[in-house]
Amino acid sequence: MNRQGMRQAIVRGLALVALLTGVGALPASAQRIEVTADQTQITLEDQILLTVRVEGARGAEPQLPTLAGFNVTPAGQETQMSFVNGRTSSSVNYRFLLTPQSTGTFEVGAATMDIGDQVFSSTPFQIRVVAAAERPPEERDLFVTARVSTTEPFVGQQVIHTWRFFRRVQVSDARLEPPVFDGFLVEDLGDVREYQATVRGRQYLVSEIRRALFPQEVGTLTITPSQLTVQALLQSQGRRSRSILDDFFQSRRTERRALRGPTIELQVRPLPPPPAGFSGLVGDFDIEAQLTRSELKVGESATLKVTVSGKGNSQLIAEPPLPTLPQFKIYADKPSSSLNRSGNELSGSRSFSKALVPLAPGELVIPAIDLSYFDPASESYRLVSTGAIALQVAPADGEEDLGLTEALAPTQGKVSVRIMADDILPLYKELDAAEPRPTLGRTWALTAGLLLPPFLYLAVAIGQRRRERFALDGTLRRRHVAMRTASKKLAELASADDHAAVGLASLCLREFIGDKLGIEGSALTPAEVGDKLRKLEVEEVASVEVVDVLERLEAAQYGAATVSGTDIHERLKPLLRRLDKEIRP
Repeated sequence: MNRQGMRQAIVRGLALVALLTGVGALPASAQRIEVTADQTQITLEDQILLTVRVEGARGAEPQLPTLAGFNVTPAGQETQMSFVNGRTSSSVNYRFLLTPQSTGTFEVGAATMDIGDQVFSSTPFQIRVVAAAERPPEERDLFVTARVSTTEPFVGQQVIHTWRFFRRVQVSDARLEPPVFDGFLVEDLGDVREYQATVRGRQYLVSEIRRALFPQEVGTLTITPSQLTVQALLQSQGRRSRSILDDFFQSRRTERRALRGPTIELQVRPLPPPPAGFSGLVGDFDIEAQLTRSELKVGESATLKVTVSGKGNSQLIAEPPLPTLPQFKIYADKPSSSLNRSGNELSGSRSFSKALVPLAPGELVIPAIDLSYFDPASESYRLVSTGAIALQVAPADGEEDLGLTEALAPTQGKVSVRIMADDILPLYKELDAAEPRPTLGRTWALTAGLLLPPFLYLAVAIGQRRRERFALDGTLRRRHVAMRTASKKLAELASADDHAAVGLASLCLREFIGDKLGIEGSALTPAEVGDKLRKLEVEEVASVEVVDVLERLEAAQYGAATVSGTDIHERLKPLLRRLDKEIRP
């Protein structure tokens, strides 16, 4: 090795020692702290990347200034070291994402750090935040809207809240913080809808979420704004495309966007003084009654079915009071309910069944059954009725009627009873009344005959109870039928092309997990899915595989990977079965 090489080797050795021991660090006079922002004028839909750079002070922790008007999220840090002319320098960059909460001009004060007896400060600067509406419409490739069907509802009236996300560019890693609906009863109206729409001559892809809100308090109720954070793939060139598919292969850049919806205030009005018998329903309702038989004999039964249906707060439908029916014995059955969330507004029905057994022959009449509800459209109470039902009752076969006793009136303690007929036959005392002891086979048959009806009744009762629980609790029903719903969507993959299969598979897996957890699954990101599965203590292998599948499908949707429909189906089906076993309702 020549003299020049020896000299270079010595310099490198000294540099390595300096890096390991800290010798050769910048003197205190070169230590400083600096705060910079990637932009100083933004809209409410943008985010700022704030960088705090600490130079020449290893291990020093900077103190951020007060950042009024912003939500602050740490975005990582980066350490840099360099060796120039025999001197070692180091710096640490602390990064933060600032999300504006309101418009105005805000000052980013001085960040500080303490080193020994010295305090180092950065230079303050200002950031201006303007409303998104101040940006020209032709520059808005992403925005969200939120509106309600009325801002002056009555208490209990159905209000449709519609949230829409408009986009002309590709997005990923979407995270939605939905509005807060304090003071409302909330019902989801179907799944997320996606369609194309034209706004001011520009075509957008729209995602829409609809909810039915029912205000429960009189006065001012506020719906807080939503916040949607996405990674947007934007064009690097100045010229903007004319449609979603234009200039697909141009140079692109990824930019973080925070889109905020509006704050909505509702002035909830009280209902007028109600009439007697008001049911508590608010909306547009009807009532009808049906009798299974119009002609029968004494002792036979007919089923009276009363159904209340309509649009509004249908989940609050209660049984309307029946008129007095002294000519009948009445046996009540359990009601059945259904709610329809797939339309433009919430609607539903509830049916109440009664078995009527006439006690005497003749022409009997079931009086009309009334229902009183409040109609917001006319701002008045309405009364609807079923109409009277005529019933022709013939005498029973034989001399005796089936109605043997009748309670005259409900009282405390003993109940007054009137004997309708003698139902005890004379005792038969002849020797042929005695029969031989049943054989073993007849004993088993008799036992089975006695036990079978209770078991059948128990099975029917459990099934009916389950249907009622599903009707009243949509989330519970979604959990129980999640695998069945996912299997139907998997069947669609077999006939879909590769591009369509990617979107169907991603939606199928997200909605399956959403159904099992009782949340909206279509907007979940792969990272959020992984977090939720780990919190449920799902097997780590399954959690990792789910995240991997979603990330691959997401990459395929944006052209970063290719996946065939057959491969998707073969991998997704066993994964769904494994999750169905581990995530129990």
